[in-house]
Amino acid sequence: MEKLLAWGVTHSDPSNKKDPTQNEGQERKLDTDIIDAILGKGEATEIRNAVDCISDPNESLANKEIAFDNLEMLVEQIDNAIDIGNMNLWPKILSFFDFKEKSLRLYTAWVCGTAVQNNPRAQKAFVDNGGLKRLLDTLKNPEEEVEVRSKALYAVSGAIKNYPPGLAQFEEEGGYEILLNLLNTSNDLSILRKVAFLFNTLLGQDPKMVATRIEEKGLARQLIHLLKVYGPQDEDLADKILQTVIGIFRHSNKSLSPDEINELRAVLPQLRNHYGTVALNKDEWDELEKYVNG
Repeated sequence: MEKLLAWGVTHSDPSNKKDPTQNEGQERKLDTDIIDAILGKGEATEIRNAVDCISDPNESLANKEIAFDNLEMLVEQIDNAIDIGNMNLWPKILSFFDFKEKSLRLYTAWVCGTAVQNNPRAQKAFVDNGGLKRLLDTLKNPEEEVEVRSKALYAVSGAIKNYPPGLAQFEEEGGYEILLNLLNTSNDLSILRKVAFLFNTLLGQDPKMVATRIEEKGLARQLIHLLKVYGPQDEDLADKILQTVIGIFRHSNKSLSPDEINELRAVLPQLRNHYGTVALNKDEWDELEKYVNG
């Protein structure tokens, strides 16, 4: 908070960049800046100031990170997140994915994810400005850092959750294939958990279509393989994958293959004995075993 206050005083008005020899009224202006920093300027102005600071090539990395912190807190408010679109700031914010500094790219994904959470108007502005495509490009970039991709998954989930146009664009942009590639190539548990969580989220939104796509695109096969590899050691991942598999059985137009069924049948008893009702409740375990045992 002290850093944000100091940053707010420094960046609250363009006059701070004027010739320091212009002293007339300076003391009164400083008083105003301090009051604004403590009591709060208009939040739209704060958003713009933060974006301007992050955009400024002459600003230090530390100041840009503080500005990002401030921006992320501001866009937690629904109206402020909507104002990003109203002020046409999404193109500028999305350009921050081009920063060479990992921390700034991570902050960019974080701000995007926070702004679109449970906010249909912000989701629309974000998707319409190419935000979802930019996130998917980040996910499929093999050179991108794990932490940035993990935060990008968080943002993708927020962008398409309960927003059908976003889910439609996700499929058009090859979103399922990008997630399959992550499942095939990543051994980072945070990435794998977020992918499985995203499937659970989407199954709650459009069960029939999403369950069918998961099976059609080969995602179910890889999820079951990961369940075998990581399930016994990671309850959270096991739970998310098992819930996804139940969703496939319940809703998919396309059945699991015999090989997938056999692999699932082999691992279920071990997982049930290991986790009991921690991962699934008794009815869910019984339902799953009924599916795989015919």
